[in-house]
Amino acid sequence: MRISYQNKKLFLSLTRDEVKLVSDNAGSPVELPIGQLNVLKDDVHQAYSSYWSKEIVPLLIKEHQRSQNRTTKKKK
Repeated sequence: MRISYQNKKLFLSLTRDEVKLVSDNAGSPVELPIGQLNVLKDDVHQAYSSYWSKEIVPLLIKEHQRSQNRTTKKKK
C-alpha cells in the first residue's frame, strides 16, 4: 500500500492481494502489517509536503504580496 500526491490529487496504490483483502472485508477495518506504518508515515509526509509546497505556499505568497501592496499604497 502506498499513498502519493500528484496533480492536485491524492492517490492510493494497492497490490492485488491488498485489493482482495479490502474487498473481502468491505465496511470493516482491515489489519495492515505493522511494518507498513513507517512506509505510510513517509508517504503521507511526502504527499503533505508536496501539497503544501505546490498549493499552500503560493497562496500564502500571493496573500503576503497583496498585503504588502495595500501597506505600500497607504503610505503614499
